[in-house]
Amino acid sequence: MGSPSLSSCNCEFALPLLVVLLSASLASGQKRVACPDGEHIEIDVRQISIQYDASSFAGTLSSLSVLSARLEVKPTKLQEAAVATQQWDEFLKGLAAGYNSCAITRQQYADALTRIYPRLRQDGSQLEEIRKAIAAGRNADFNRLQGLIDSFYGELRQFASASGEEIILEHISALSEQINSSTQEIKQQQKTDTEIILAKLNEMDNANKLAPLPTPAQVGKEISEIRQSLLAKADEAEAEYNKGFLLSNQYRFTEAIPHLQQALADVPLPSFYLALGRTYRELSDLTQAEEILREGLKATGDDEEHEALLANQLGLVFRDKGDPEEALQYVQLAFNIGEKALPPDHPELAIYAGNIGAILLDKGDPQEALQYAQRALNIGEKAFGPDHPQVAIYASNLGTILQANGDLDGALRYAQRALNIGEKAFGPDHPQVAIYACNIATILQDKGDLAGALHYSRRALKIGERVYGPDHPQVAIYASNVGATLKIEGDLDHAMWYMQRALKIDEEAYGPDHPDVAIRASNIGMILLAKGDPDGAMQYTQRALKIDEKVYGPDHPDVAICANDIGQILLAKRDLGGALQYTQRALKIDENAYGEDHPTVAICANNIGQILKAKGDLEGALKYTQRALKIDEKVYGPDHPDVAKIDSNIAVILLAKGDMDGALQYMKRAVAIDKVVYGPDSPVATKEAAALERIIKLMHK
Repeated sequence: MGSPSLSSCNCEFALPLLVVLLSASLASGQKRVACPDGEHIEIDVRQISIQYDASSFAGTLSSLSVLSARLEVKPTKLQEAAVATQQWDEFLKGLAAGYNSCAITRQQYADALTRIYPRLRQDGSQLEEIRKAIAAGRNADFNRLQGLIDSFYGELRQFASASGEEIILEHISALSEQINSSTQEIKQQQKTDTEIILAKLNEMDNANKLAPLPTPAQVGKEISEIRQSLLAKADEAEAEYNKGFLLSNQYRFTEAIPHLQQALADVPLPSFYLALGRTYRELSDLTQAEEILREGLKATGDDEEHEALLANQLGLVFRDKGDPEEALQYVQLAFNIGEKALPPDHPELAIYAGNIGAILLDKGDPQEALQYAQRALNIGEKAFGPDHPQVAIYASNLGTILQANGDLDGALRYAQRALNIGEKAFGPDHPQVAIYACNIATILQDKGDLAGALHYSRRALKIGERVYGPDHPQVAIYASNVGATLKIEGDLDHAMWYMQRALKIDEEAYGPDHPDVAIRASNIGMILLAKGDPDGAMQYTQRALKIDEKVYGPDHPDVAICANDIGQILLAKRDLGGALQYTQRALKIDENAYGEDHPTVAICANNIGQILKAKGDLEGALKYTQRALKIDEKVYGPDHPDVAKIDSNIAVILLAKGDMDGALQYMKRAVAIDKVVYGPDSPVATKEAAALERIIKLMHK
């Protein structure tokens, strides 16, 4: 399942380029561009991305970066090389765009693809041989490894320079420096440095595309309006802001701060507050970010545009701080201002609406989140066009919220749309495509289409292995998803294989006491329980609980998940007192974390109902199960599949109490919901229909 070893021969790479550049028959339908160095035949980046693929050595570098703790090499250089290789498509886009616009000559284009690219593949092939040796436990020549990493990164820098995208490497270097010198607060994100850098790079790139900092030209216009009253201070402020803007755009946030502070001290412009607050947020200094953004809001006066921007940014700070109530208040303020001050199809409104939807989903209010996610998509389509990658994100988010609401057909429709856009924009083997495929798999799993779910989850795994290599934590996530579907399908042996693989990857990447290791251990515990091994299940789930208690403390929602799982294991072992104790602990944690009317609280309440039923306390069982039903009806509405599951449980309790009419009423509703959601012939609906038939027969005895 590892990346294939590539040939080190260079000869084979020259011919395809000559075909692209010189073949008249191939180019007959392509646009010709007159350039100073001669005619250029327009390059289709999708074609060269297939021909000059980097996924094999991208996987190798990612796997080596995961193993960096065991390697006697400079970890920073390895991390940066791994992240930079993930940006290969951006380098190819820059190369094609430069060639098509005459910014890059024929010679420069040919040099990048016939000289630099083969060297990258050659170094990548040798690095893959070393990776395999290390993964197999054999000794490696670390001097040779360091030399190859240095050579590979040097060639990659040359390619980035040739494509005009060297700024990407500057961003990666700046983020690497920031993260490696960061406070423990940032390190507690519980990911490898490579993952943090890649996630931060993607987050910043997306933020800069959708909501960039005010440009020096925009700030110059603002300052020009007050220049007469401030004179020299205005010039100084503009100069300082320009320096801070440049450093922020290079992701050198720590270096940008003093310049932005000085600009703000000279002239209290709203744009300066926004830039400084956002830069503090990028450094995860949320206290300073909140303080600056609050001050900025007070200083906006009648400037509604900046008031909305500052309010949205402050809302995101509160979301980062884990305060969804405050987050919602400020992002809602931004949206309300934007609706009055901006055109109805302005991209900024889509951002605000999308943020509100995400926060409402955090709060356990998927129904309210739905209207905002739909609004974000509608605006995004008008602003960007129907096939833009940003529209795919909005469509994917809407699918996730529809799934939470129980509209699985609608969720699937939007998730498929996101996948189609992603494939068209990025190609079939891009990491974003893997995410969309994974989302489709979870929806199909909820629909009971396990074959379809396996198809998409295995596709995501295959892309992940190709992009990241076989030993990367992202591959562990995809392998775990495959295992989860196999568990539902009843193929417990293969489910265990995938889960054990995921556990091994995460243990190698993070060590034995990491939260992701806890997730894998807990999943294995549930498979062992399904296999009829409650003792083995308890061993793995107790391990998960101890890790989460150590990392998060005793009152964290992840601790509640483990406690709830242990309750289910003890229920299977008929230790009903122990089961009740652990599940009540989970309920208390979730009530404190989410409030009393959250869907997670409903899960715990329903499980307590099942334990009390097993203890023979039917009144108590009914009380807790009806509480779960009341929560889910409030959150999801009356026609959600989770409502159907609880209806079925209440029917069984009422049947045990001798209330045949009540049991019949609840089971009928469960069957009706499941037939609509899953189809009349689905396994879920068939099972509930059989239970309904048994109740009817009992009533006629």
